[in-house]
Amino acid sequence: MKKTLVALAALTTVSAFAQTSVVIDGFIDRGYQMENSTLDTADLKTIGSNSGTTTLGIKVNEDLGGGLTAGLSINTDWAELGGNTQATAVANAQGSGFANSQSFLHITSKDFGTIRLGAPNNFTLTNATGVAAPAFSTGVGSQYSGRYSLMSGLGTGTAGRVGTVDASTSGTTGNHATARAVRIANTAQYSSPAFNGMSVHVGYTQANNNVTAANTGGNTVGVTETALRYTNGPIDAMYSTIKYNIGSNGVNQYVQGSAASVAMSLDTNATQSSTQSLLGVAYAVMPNLKLNLGSGTFSSSAGAYAGKTMNYGGTYTMGAMDFMVLMSATNDTTTTNVDRKMTGLGFNYNLSKLTRAYIRTDNMNYNSNGTAVAGSSVKRTAFGVSKSF
Repeated sequence: MKKTLVALAALTTVSAFAQTSVVIDGFIDRGYQMENSTLDTADLKTIGSNSGTTTLGIKVNEDLGGGLTAGLSINTDWAELGGNTQATAVANAQGSGFANSQSFLHITSKDFGTIRLGAPNNFTLTNATGVAAPAFSTGVGSQYSGRYSLMSGLGTGTAGRVGTVDASTSGTTGNHATARAVRIANTAQYSSPAFNGMSVHVGYTQANNNVTAANTGGNTVGVTETALRYTNGPIDAMYSTIKYNIGSNGVNQYVQGSAASVAMSLDTNATQSSTQSLLGVAYAVMPNLKLNLGSGTFSSSAGAYAGKTMNYGGTYTMGAMDFMVLMSATNDTTTTNVDRKMTGLGFNYNLSKLTRAYIRTDNMNYNSNGTAVAGSSVKRTAFGVSKSF
């Protein structure tokens, strides 16, 4: 639900001719989570967002006439002060503070589509959480959470680094970082109008590859993304592909290490490109039963990442109650051959259209085809209340 501010004196004086609207919307979630891992020192009990990301958005739109509008979207994702450990958080423009989520300027024509400039969400994120498996968003039970993702390779969704591109892999120890396409700065996107239910989407992020010295900290990763979406009647289908290109001079990013004076370099995949593709299908069998399916691939130019993904699940609604299930699996086809699987279950009791009590649980196995090791299996259970506005 969106609330429009209709009595903003500052806006009424901007122009006597243009019509400008300001909308504040968002989502807040607070619940209790218990996490048990085969790496006992990683067990957690926390209070925070479990069924989605707590976020606040400000959207401004101006009617320019002739079917043309201009506007902006500024979004902030909210977390507890210092995270799970209550430790000092390292400031990161994409990890904390105002406007740390998607933020962009847009120009929209009803006949020609929309252009976005800034840091909009990737189309792959929309596909993974809005079409292929929408019930769990990015919370507990999701195949696209901060703890689990169906893809491997380069990505911008690694916990703690958010919008910076990270070289992430699946492994057999307690550190199981997997790749998610979320958002990245310096992005331009175009989305066409829908023609007979079909729309085309293109995104481009300029790479900076000018620094040729040994320290390549000034270079950035380039990203290209395309997507097709078909929405008609009970069917919502989307195909998306995203490619990260590090460039010939590599990328040397620094993040906070284990001690305050230690910095870790993320330069392990210099010159390597990484591509991820996903086909998502949502089908409304009947008004109270929706099924979802996803199939994807990931690969890299140097062969470090390669595999296939599959997910299926659905949501059944009975009165005020929603029952949800998701099964997700990743088949690693490299010589490392470390597969992973996840099962998610969810229940909502809808107190209103905007407020719900929920239960979420998931079981993640990061080495499903190998011998269990410390941290290779994680189980989470969460319950709480969330509210949209």
